[in-house]
Amino acid sequence: MANQDWMQDASLKDIDPSKLDFLQKLVFEMNGLSDKEKLPFLLALANRAKKENISFTQEEMESIIAVLKKHSTPEEVRRMDMMLQKFRSGK
Repeated sequence: MANQDWMQDASLKDIDPSKLDFLQKLVFEMNGLSDKEKLPFLLALANRAKKENISFTQEEMESIIAVLKKHSTPEEVRRMDMMLQKFRSGK
């Protein structure tokens, strides 16, 4: 998902554009990282989000995930589901 079409989805209209821009940067920066590199990257990103006072409500996250999946390839959806499963299980 290299383009920014997902950011224009109507279901995201109530989310602050700076939050969406932050996520778009995440997608580009994370692209090409190995699985081993992703965890340190995500931890650094969480610190950056905290420093920049960027946080998402549960509703925002659910909307964003749904839109990202809608604009992703089946392989990208599979990887998202795997990451979400790991995140939810705390591993």
